Amino acid sequence: MKKLDLLKAIFVASLEGQQVIKVGLLRTLDVPERELAKALGSLKKESLVEIGGRGVRLTPKGRRKLRVVFIGGTFEVIHAGHLYTIQQAKRLGDVLVVVVARDTTVRKRRNRKPLAPEEERVKVVGAIRQVDAAILGSETNIYDTLERVRPDIVALGYDQSHKEEEIAQEAKSRGIKLSVVRLGSPNPNLKTSKILAQLST
Repeated sequence: MKKLDLLKAIFVASLEGQQVIKVGLLRTLDVPERELAKALGSLKKESLVEIGGRGVRLTPKGRRKLRVVFIGGTFEVIHAGHLYTIQQAKRLGDVLVVVVARDTTVRKRRNRKPLAPEEERVKVVGAIRQVDAAILGSETNIYDTLERVRPDIVALGYDQSHKEEEIAQEAKSRGIKLSVVRLGSPNPNLKTSKILAQLST
């Protein structure tokens, strides 16, 4: 078992609000219990994880072994532009966390009901192969989710309105050291809003 795969599994499980227990890791990684115990013991010796009873968590040193990439969106209609963005973001690090906007956020920003409820949208995004974790964003402040994940890189889609400098400044104010990158697109005209407009005509 690769060390990085185990560190990733522990990080993702903790991010999704689960207590990281050995039984859960066995199911996620599909490895024999003896092999997992040996791998965890090795990580503990290197001070990469802490093990208490049935629980496991990354130490700060263990977390630094991972490069975590963070992207966000509403993902109402998954199209080729979304897939390209996700693929490009995944290449930037070890773990890709995709944050899906809450229904309340969609109503507030787009002044309409979302095409699909948040539970369905996050499930669809989570099924994409390159996505390590798909989580729902905050209903109040988008930067609360940034603080929860504490990524190393925030990747913005080619058509997202967020400003790189604003994100970097907000992260700094919360004690998060990260870089912000703007991803390109082979087809910048491919947007959900245009697809919806075509469907309504």
